[in-house]
Amino acid sequence: MKQITLNIPENHFAFFMQLVHSLSFVQVSEPAVNHIEDSLSPTQKQTWDIIKTGFEEFKEVKQGKRKARPVQALLDELDNL
Repeated sequence: MKQITLNIPENHFAFFMQLVHSLSFVQVSEPAVNHIEDSLSPTQKQTWDIIKTGFEEFKEVKQGKRKARPVQALLDELDNL
């Protein structure tokens, strides 16, 4: 089996992935998150970690494992900075 790497414009990526997945003879390897994280600068890595933590906390709120706070409380806290 041969392997290729393609650069697809963001606005055509979803269509391209649909097309490729419809071909029975093509195996698609999704990019590994760890590989992407390895290419980030320290500042980008820190930002990415904050974003991941936020999504994990949101997931816990949806599962009832964590209690959310009202948006107004967040806005008041930001206003006091």
